[in-house]
Amino acid sequence: NIYGKSGAKAISLSSVAFRNLNKELSGTASLIELEDEKGDKSLTLIQSIQVNPITRVIDHIDFKEVSQGESFTASIPVSLTGVADCIGVKNDGGVVNHKTHEVEVKCIPSKLPEKITVDVSNLNVGEAIHIQDLEKLDGVVFLGNDIQVIVSCQPPTVATIPEEELSQEDPTNVPVIEKENKEEGTASGDNNQDGSGD
Repeated sequence: NIYGKSGAKAISLSSVAFRNLNKELSGTASLIELEDEKGDKSLTLIQSIQVNPITRVIDHIDFKEVSQGESFTASIPVSLTGVADCIGVKNDGGVVNHKTHEVEVKCIPSKLPEKITVDVSNLNVGEAIHIQDLEKLDGVVFLGNDIQVIVSCQPPTVATIPEEELSQEDPTNVPVIEKENKEEGTASGDNNQDGSGD
């Protein structure tokens, strides 16, 4: 179906042709011109794809119709670059955490970006890149919360050993504590004897 200002209209597509096109456009947001049986053309954006979970065959596709010169909203995929060169990873063993994989934008069709590229090479451990930090694109407005995290560099994960296991692996832990208790008890007893002697 194609959803536009005038409502929805059905259209038939070759599943093979669409699968090849969708594979070619994978990871990008792109406008597609569709032509129905009457020869009417529509400029559209893929809105959703329903795939049969068993046969993996495409059952249904929804398209959003857009008009040239008119602003519309779309979800754009976020692509990371510089992961291998990330300062926090190389110097401090940090881990790059890609939290937001799509951002919503508003623009006219001619300004629609295929994807948003974010360079993380200068990211240190504990730092993050937010929507407000994204590179400004001509004619594109980023929607959503400005402080929403796109990607961050997390400190390395340190494995912790439970206290019970640590006690079992290091038998000196318990004896030391017991020895201290005994010494405290002895000292207390000595004080009492001295006191009774007086």
